[in-house]
Amino acid sequence: MSFPMMLLCAVLSYLLGSLNFGIIITKLFTGTDLRNYGSGNAGTTNAYRVLGLGPTVWVMLGDALKGVIAVILCGLLGGETGSLYAFLFVILGHVFPLFYDFRGGKGILTAEAMVLVLDWRIGLILLGIFLVVVFATRYVSLGSCLAVSTYPVWVAIFHPENDIMLFTGLFAAVWIVILHRENIKRLFKGTENKFTPRKSVKRQDKAE
Repeated sequence: MSFPMMLLCAVLSYLLGSLNFGIIITKLFTGTDLRNYGSGNAGTTNAYRVLGLGPTVWVMLGDALKGVIAVILCGLLGGETGSLYAFLFVILGHVFPLFYDFRGGKGILTAEAMVLVLDWRIGLILLGIFLVVVFATRYVSLGSCLAVSTYPVWVAIFHPENDIMLFTGLFAAVWIVILHRENIKRLFKGTENKFTPRKSVKRQDKAE
């Protein structure tokens, strides 16, 4: 993969990652900035707390599709290496979005969508771990951290010869867990918010 192609994949993926649908959909439905409410994070969980289920489905679709598009497109441009570049740089854009003052989400949903494209077997395993933990504990952050921290292990099992995939997996896993450091502190203190059902807000309603 040539350097110009690497650069193209990196820039394209970062820009796609910077399209934060938590911010976009919240603005559309409430006229306000998602980062001013709840945890202050521009991710799916905080969007659900503010918007409820209905609008959050659109957040999930948008944040998932941007990663899927980047991985597929960069795969066509640069093969597997291009897809793995997309994986890292979409997460970078989601966490530090160019269009939103570099204050975004933590990248769990977007990363999961991309893993499903890179290897659906690993993607389903991670999703299973996440769902089991969340249903058992109602802590989304705990499910996210436990699932993503096992990603490099599954890469080593299913792709033992793929050093690039293992490196990107290790990097992404450590990075995403670090992004959850405040959640981890609250989990140890017993003050982390649990997942609770919430009704959807209507478009142009003010968020609570």
